[in-house]
Amino acid sequence: MRLLLVTLLLLAIIAGCTSSEPLKDISSEGAGWVMFQHDLAHSGVAQEEVAPPLKLLWQAGTQAQIGYSSPVVADNLVLIGSTDWNLYAFDAATGKVVWKFPTGGEVHSTPAVAEGKVYIGSYDGSLYALDLATGKKLWRYKTKGEILTSPAVAGGIVYFGSFDGSIIALNAENGKKLWEKKTKGQVHSSPAVANGKVFTTSYHEYRVYALDAKTGKTLWSYETRGFIHASPAVYNGRVYIPSKDSFLYCLDADSGSELWRFETGAPIDSTPAIAKGMVYFGSYDGYVYAVDAETGEEVWKTEIGAQFIGSPIVSGDVVYIGALDGKLYALSAESGEILWNYRIGNMIYSSPAVAKGLVFVSSLDGILYAFAPESEK
Repeated sequence: MRLLLVTLLLLAIIAGCTSSEPLKDISSEGAGWVMFQHDLAHSGVAQEEVAPPLKLLWQAGTQAQIGYSSPVVADNLVLIGSTDWNLYAFDAATGKVVWKFPTGGEVHSTPAVAEGKVYIGSYDGSLYALDLATGKKLWRYKTKGEILTSPAVAGGIVYFGSFDGSIIALNAENGKKLWEKKTKGQVHSSPAVANGKVFTTSYHEYRVYALDAKTGKTLWSYETRGFIHASPAVYNGRVYIPSKDSFLYCLDADSGSELWRFETGAPIDSTPAIAKGMVYFGSYDGYVYAVDAETGEEVWKTEIGAQFIGSPIVSGDVVYIGALDGKLYALSAESGEILWNYRIGNMIYSSPAVAKGLVFVSSLDGILYAFAPESEK
């Protein structure tokens, strides 16, 4: 009996080690919403359930657009970049500016937070590491192109892309370059990291790449039929990537082979959120879609009548997504029914974030909005 129990225990350990689930960044667990689309796999799934209807709790802005960068939340701070060249840290409870850091260009990148540091890219071609509490610069790494992508931090390494066609890995502590992969096009999308692989794209090549996270070696690549602005998401051993060719592609994460593709009526720039076997995303055709993650079959689609660039996120049974009509929408994750919407000042390019019991979203009107459930006083 004892031998049987030992054997079963060993098999359980082996099964756990070979799981196809995306690796987690342990430095971010319980910290809020610390990177683009919440986590290294870009799941877009919140750890908290915040249900509509919502009420506006506070709003705070700058003298420039902040809607290209998406908010992240860590240690009671909401961090977001602005076209006035600054990265801002707002108090999550009040919206007051705690600190701001000036870069040398517009900040469209969404910051990432790990181990008390903030990592952010700028159109000045630099990736910066800052102290989370104070905004003090710790180090800077310069590339030869603008940085639109949002960094991912895993295992002490920062991964990001540049308009110079590079995908770069740096030591997160000191900014020393560990490796660099050159592509033949600009890198617009933000890297996802799972199971020892970095997944990213090259805009002008129409191509998805899987790279070895330690060495940068190309493990596989896959060519779509159009430019790729959205970022990959990883779920159950599969990579999901939208393209401007109107398709959402599902690829095997180990081999890069196409498993299925789903066609919409227009280009897709919206990075998908994936929860409970469902893939959610918006398209330029004015619809929000829910697709079965395993089969690629459409489960529902909801016509909004406005185009989507920003990415959806999932909180409990609700999908939140901002549209170019200037509205933040809440949809039923199960049926696609519109549960609630709120018009803010301008088009919404960014992805919402859920943390501290609130929903945060930014707009091209230069304002960051914080919403709370109406049931809360």
